[in-house]
This record gives sequence, structure tokens and C-alpha cells, in this order.
Amino acid sequence: MIWGAVAGAGVSVIGGMIGGGKSAAAAAEAARAQNRATMARYQYDLDMWDTKRSQLQAQRMESVDRLMTEARNNGQQRAWQDAANERRYNYDLQIRNSENEGNQRAFERSEDIYTDTTNLNDKSAKAAMDSEIVALEESQDEQAFDRNEAYIEALQAEGQLRARGARGRSAKKGIQASLADYGRQMEMLNATSASSGRNTRAVLEEIIRDKTSADLTAYASKMLQPGMLPEPIKAAKLPVPEFNLPRVLQDYDFGPQPVKGVMASPGAAASAAWGSAITSMASGVGSAIAGTSGAGRGDDGVSWIGKNW
Repeated sequence: MIWGAVAGAGVSVIGGMIGGGKSAAAAAEAARAQNRATMARYQYDLDMWDTKRSQLQAQRMESVDRLMTEARNNGQQRAWQDAANERRYNYDLQIRNSENEGNQRAFERSEDIYTDTTNLNDKSAKAAMDSEIVALEESQDEQAFDRNEAYIEALQAEGQLRARGARGRSAKKGIQASLADYGRQMEMLNATSASSGRNTRAVLEEIIRDKTSADLTAYASKMLQPGMLPEPIKAAKLPVPEFNLPRVLQDYDFGPQPVKGVMASPGAAASAAWGSAITSMASGVGSAIAGTSGAGRGDDGVSWIGKNW
């Protein structure tokens, strides 16, 4: 039995040593695997940090390029708009100058028409007045001829009375009748002359009124002085906008770099596994020795081994 216990304890110790070695190897491999995972995670975090850093820099450069493109496009658009405004101003200025020239020519033509019209009115009025005056003079000449004829007729009548030898009352009556007829004719001629003069003055005044009315009508139709049209307003140059570029990236924009995790020690893990195995083996050997000691005693309390020895 003693030798069986010793053999069992030896087997237990050997098994514990084998198990402890495997446990220590497994613990060391687990520590190395954990270290590999930690390094892989750290490298991943480091690569991710570099990637984010590159992305942030690329985003800033993209923003800068976009702003520069917008600035160039804005410059081209402002240059095009300024050129278009300049062309429009020159076009409007040409129209304004052409309108001024046209208005000035129209005004000069209106002045010429007004002058010609008033001259024509003057000539027409003068011709009409001359015609009326000539008519009046002809009427006066005719009346003078009629006076002379009446006077001659009166003298002839008186001569005829005297030639017939009429004397006394009948001669006087004949002479009085002849003189009375002559007087009536003179009155009629004088009245006709006065009426012709009044008619001529009325016609002359009417001619003057017609001329004045025609002159006023021509003046009303006369074009006013056009003056000068104002120049078109020249468009101001378009203002140059400001473009603020993104600020230069600093180290704090990228954040802190990743921190490597705590590395496990394979030797410490193996030592911990061996310590646990050795403790377990010692406990098993002690239990085996204690059991062997109880089984080898006799009834008298003397060891079987000692007694058989």
C-alpha cells in the first residue's frame, strides 16, 4: 500500500507538471495573442487617425479650390457684366445723341416752316390789302368820273334852258330842278364813296385779323426748343466680393494620436500558471503522504514499516 501511495503521488506530480506546463504555455500564448490584438488595434487606430488627418486636409484643400474657382468665376462674370454694361451705355449714348440731333433738325425745320408761313401770311395780307386799296381807288376814280359827268350834265341842262330863252320863273324852276338833280347825284356819289371807304377799312381790318390768326396758328404749330436730352447713367463697376479661405489646420484640429494599449507579459502569465499548478501538486502530494501514514500503523500504534523492518 505504501508503494502504491508513493506511486500515486508520483503520478500526480508528473501529471501536475505536464498540466502546469501546458497551462503555462497556453497562458503565455494567450498573452502573446492579446499583445498581437493590442498592436493590431493600435495600428488600426493609428492608420484611422492618419486617414482622418488626410481626409481633413483634403477637405480643406477642396474648400480652398472651390473658393478659388468661385473667385475666378465671379471675376469672369463681373468682367462680362461690366463689358455688357459698357456696351449698353455706349448704345444708349448713341441713341441719345441721335435723338438730340433729330430733335434739333426737327426744331430747325419747324423754325423754317414758321418763318415761311409768316412770310406767306405777310405777302397774302399785303396782296389782299393792295387789292382792296386798288379797288377803293378804282371806285374813287369812278365816282370822280361820275361827279364830273353829273356836273357836265347839270351845265348842259342849264345851257339848254338858257338856249331855249327861258326867263323868269320857269327858267328859275328849271335851273333849280337841274341843280337839285345834280345835288342828289353828288349826295349819292358821296354816300357811295363813304360806304366804299368804310367797306375797304373793314376788309383791311379783317385781312389784318386773318393774318394775325394765321400767324398765331403757325406759332402754335411751331416746335418748342428741344434742349438736350441727359446722358444715360453709366453703370458702376461691380464690387469685388471677398472670399475667406479656410484657416490653416493646426495640430489640435487632428486630435490626439491613438494610445497603445497595455501589453500583457507572456512570462508573467506562464509563471502564474506554473504557480497554480505547483500549488495544486503540493496539495496532492501532501494528501497522499498523509493517507499513507495512517494506513501503515498497527494495532499497538507502531508503524507497520518499522515493525517489519
